[in-house]
Amino acid sequence: MFFTSILNKANFTDQLNIFLVIVSALLAYIFPLELFILTYTLLGPLHYVTEINWLHDKSYFFTNNKVIWLTIGITASLILFVPKLFLYYENSDTALTATMIFINAWSNSVIFITLMLAIAYQFVSSKVAWLIITLLSVIGAILLKNVEQYKLLIGVFVPTVIHVYLFTMIFMLYGAKKSKSVYSYISVALVLLIPIIIINLGLTRGSYLFSDFSKELYLENDFHVLPVSFSKFLGMTDGTEFYFYESIWLKFMIFISFIYCYHYLNWFSKTTVIKWHNMLNKKKIITIAILWFTVIFLYWFDFGLGLLISLFLGFIHVILEFPLNMLSIKELFFSKK
Repeated sequence: MFFTSILNKANFTDQLNIFLVIVSALLAYIFPLELFILTYTLLGPLHYVTEINWLHDKSYFFTNNKVIWLTIGITASLILFVPKLFLYYENSDTALTATMIFINAWSNSVIFITLMLAIAYQFVSSKVAWLIITLLSVIGAILLKNVEQYKLLIGVFVPTVIHVYLFTMIFMLYGAKKSKSVYSYISVALVLLIPIIIINLGLTRGSYLFSDFSKELYLENDFHVLPVSFSKFLGMTDGTEFYFYESIWLKFMIFISFIYCYHYLNWFSKTTVIKWHNMLNKKKIITIAILWFTVIFLYWFDFGLGLLISLFLGFIHVILEFPLNMLSIKELFFSKK
């Protein structure tokens, strides 16, 4: 029975996903710091450019006019990226610097408004209602700008934990609902179970020993902001401290490494399901390879610059994926089929 089912591509992919969940969890447990850095820097950019290509060929699941959502996605990403790039190199007291600081302060609003536009597109059919929601989103972004929980939820978690973990899990559950595969439901259950296992791990200060290089890289590039913000959002800490070897931070690092590693591996395992690789011709493969190797080179040349370019690609792929995320939620929870 097992060898018969494994010949079925869908079942094989589902079984592979179970394996990838387990492997990602084990690697995260063994290398909670190093795994995140490696997967984020090496697999991240390749995931971004290949998914952007797939989303483009799928019209970004924005069937009215894909150029509209592409324009929104790139414009929003540039607003998020340009001030950060400028401030990375320039911090003098000039009018242009002040302008960039001002624009950067509204980054959360850009993410919030684009997310609301995607929600409105999938759940509202009336153009008038769509315009009203857009207006309310702008007003909401202004009113909520300085609310701490809003800043954490939208500015930190939507492009990271929510995109990498929650939206991935929803997409998996939607796929399981369509395929009715037992293996699909098992993989979803495992993705839900792993964080519970991590919470109950017995970790002590002597459990790990990280290299000074890895720790410096993690801190200097603000990777620690995610576990710190996560713990603050959950009310577990005040968000002012971070220690590599304390149990709470180790568990957050393990969880974050797990979700990022699995998120990327899950995407690359989907070739037999959504067949994103079929949309790659020779020209696209060369373009993607050049972009990927360029980002890797920039990481080597100047890690901070490489991170900024990777963030730019990440912002584009997160925002362009919003309509698909909302479609998955709509089909999973609101469809009568």
